[in-house]
Amino acid sequence: MLVEPFDSIFLQACSGIRTTSTPIWLMRQAGRVLPEYRELRSKYDSLQTLFTTPELASHITLMPIDLLGVDAAILYTDLITPLGPLGCPFDYNPGPIFQNPIRSESQIKNLKEFSSEIELPYVTKTIDIVTASLPENIPLIGYAGAPFTLAAWLVEGRSSKDFSAVRSLFNSEPNTAHLLMEKLTHLVIDFLSTQIRHGVKAIQLFDTSLGVISASSFNEFVLPYVKQIFKELSCHNVPRIYYPLGAWHCNEYFQQIEMEVLGLDWRTSIADGYKVLGGHGNAIQGNLDPTILYTHPQIITKAVEELLSTVGKRPHIFNLGHGLQPDMPFENVLFLIEEVNRISQRN
Repeated sequence: MLVEPFDSIFLQACSGIRTTSTPIWLMRQAGRVLPEYRELRSKYDSLQTLFTTPELASHITLMPIDLLGVDAAILYTDLITPLGPLGCPFDYNPGPIFQNPIRSESQIKNLKEFSSEIELPYVTKTIDIVTASLPENIPLIGYAGAPFTLAAWLVEGRSSKDFSAVRSLFNSEPNTAHLLMEKLTHLVIDFLSTQIRHGVKAIQLFDTSLGVISASSFNEFVLPYVKQIFKELSCHNVPRIYYPLGAWHCNEYFQQIEMEVLGLDWRTSIADGYKVLGGHGNAIQGNLDPTILYTHPQIITKAVEELLSTVGKRPHIFNLGHGLQPDMPFENVLFLIEEVNRISQRN
């Protein structure tokens, strides 16, 4: 797919090219694990202020490049950012809470038309600032929540352990569910296409609520829309990463998705991940158990060595199986990155 030469080892790995060392970035790297982020966050009452102020959001996006030495930046925004302009206002208390959960066909039909170029100028401005500031060998990753994950937020109205409301809606009213998924699919395509036009060099689709649905529901309600998103983004010639958290029970369908990189959570054997990809040259991203970072250096080194040994010479981007947590020791995060660089260069 990607034919041009890259200075970035992250982009090389996304394209299936053997790299001089294993690229690494970490989900939630631009966040509360960084002391500098916590200091900045303490100055503002609202999290929304950080998301919607390009000067602040761009500064936070760039923090991990200098502080951690990662091989890619990821846009600092929220998964649910595009849902507000859709006509679904929410507040943080402390997590997102939607004022009016979407649970009927009439509500879906009343959702607004969406253009991220018009509705989210603070996101595009943030991207513009970041891409102008990054060195050439460090790309910016854009991202969006996948349609089912966004639907889960809209239907539940807040975070949930079992997402019973969205599961009930999809099981009892499949036509309504498909209507919502179609609406959100168009939103995601628009949002990611806009990010690409403004300079992101790769995109990641976060599907973080899949652990609550069956494989048959994935096939009916998720797979067609993820395939549509990645197919329509193919014209942009940037790597496409799919991160289906907790969805290994749906892995038989992953080969049908036109992607360059499959992100794995920590529950899945990375060797099994390559088997599922079927030798198509796709890269795997992941998938160290994040709780390893609560341990000590010897355990971290052993875990990195084992993971990289399993990967061997296959295309790989090192990441955690889930995001960094605020209470993870910062020195262990730094040590992890140093060890990935050291061990992967040795191999």
